[in-house]
Amino acid sequence: MAVKTASLSFLDYKIRVNFRRGVKNFRLKVDVRGEISLTLPFYATQKVAFEFLEKHALWLKNTREKILKNQLKDDEISYLGKIYKLKFSKSLNEILIKDDEILAKSLDAWERFRREKASEIFNIYIQKFLPFVRKNISHVTIRSMKTRWGSCNTKKGYINLNLNLIEKKQELIEYVVLHELTHLIYANHKREFYDFIAKIMPDFKERERALNAKI
Repeated sequence: MAVKTASLSFLDYKIRVNFRRGVKNFRLKVDVRGEISLTLPFYATQKVAFEFLEKHALWLKNTREKILKNQLKDDEISYLGKIYKLKFSKSLNEILIKDDEILAKSLDAWERFRREKASEIFNIYIQKFLPFVRKNISHVTIRSMKTRWGSCNTKKGYINLNLNLIEKKQELIEYVVLHELTHLIYANHKREFYDFIAKIMPDFKERERALNAKI
């Protein structure tokens, strides 16, 4: 997909603008670090970009402030949509989750637990949606990714899922799994792709917005 990029200053923000072929709608996104991106159709103008930003200035301000306010402190982690204090004790042989604390023997022990739970939860949703998709999965990879929640190699039947999804609420994980499995049928994001998802998950747009904090 052809793309050109630019950087715009709007209010006090630096915004990365991506002009992409095949994109019909504008997408404004604030990531977990508070960085802002705007995706536009390839031949859109910067004037149109500014008009869109002006229209959504209040949403942008409120969303970015909320994200920055909710950024985790050094001793905090997010697990399945809830924030916990992470504490270590060498006497522990298992992960303990209680109230607003997670206790682990070490950081390595916690990371192993995250990966195990991610694999377990991802597999639950994969098995849930495979009867709808009716395609074979050759391999599932779980790894940390900076820019994607998941990806799919349609021809080979490979599914990649972001380990960091384990930080999100389960209904958001569920959406990502369905999204990637749907790519086994539809390689791109045309109308048929989203129509298929909507039949199974009518509120997918709300989940997608919650996942990516975008409009």
